[in-house]
Amino acid sequence: MKKKMNVNGADIVVEEDHVTVSADSGLVTADSSIRIEDEVRHDLPRGHCMVRDGDAVAFSSTGDVMDVLVVVGEPCGDRIPEALRISVEEVSSAAGILTEIMGQRVRVVALPGDERPCEDSIRGAVRRSLQGVLLDGPGVEELLEARGVTIDGMVDAGMDLVVGVDVTAELRDRLRSEIQRALGDLNVRALLAAALHLEGDIENLRILGVDLRDDPAFLYSDEVLGMAVANQVAGTKAIFNFKRYDEEKPGILGELGPMVDDAVAGLIAGCMSRLFE
Repeated sequence: MKKKMNVNGADIVVEEDHVTVSADSGLVTADSSIRIEDEVRHDLPRGHCMVRDGDAVAFSSTGDVMDVLVVVGEPCGDRIPEALRISVEEVSSAAGILTEIMGQRVRVVALPGDERPCEDSIRGAVRRSLQGVLLDGPGVEELLEARGVTIDGMVDAGMDLVVGVDVTAELRDRLRSEIQRALGDLNVRALLAAALHLEGDIENLRILGVDLRDDPAFLYSDEVLGMAVANQVAGTKAIFNFKRYDEEKPGILGELGPMVDDAVAGLIAGCMSRLFE
């Protein structure tokens, strides 16, 4: 049974085993290369999931590899590398270590033009389509939120120590994008997950002889973890920035336990360092 839709001039026809995309203006596609095509056909293994978010439509499936097709119904073909980057980051963020085990194949299709792709729509469509084909389980973002750490909270904490420039809505949006980008890095996610799980073990006294609930002065492994996150995000310069956030603990950082506060401080410090590169 066919399913048809039109997204701003991009005609999408979904059949049982494939999807076809076409447009009178032609299409720009990107995966391992960038091409101009009149029509795009993409095979859909059984069990695929399609999600539309705004002007972005994502098709996800899992077979030999994690396969994701993103159709961007915006004239952003001139910026398709950016749309591909956003899509790949979100696949890595949503699927986590599965992308390392299974591998991934991401393809983006867009209409010709030089508009900026809508990042929120692309991320939303990709994440939700992957959730439709993967087993549910908490990701790092959900584990952080369970401790009260939201992206908005991290943005607020990051802005608290800004000096010499005005804190504008644009600056906050740029930091939010940097945090989302960093959370797509498997190594950052692994370090944050380590801090989260260790903190849970500490709180519940699961490790004999390790009681760090009062954040003793001789504890520095938490800072080592925070510096590792900062370094992974933005290199050596971020480590110096981390010290500021670790010592002053603005916003939500002052409400977290000894391991998670430094890991999140490293994330914020690294993203702030990238912001002012």
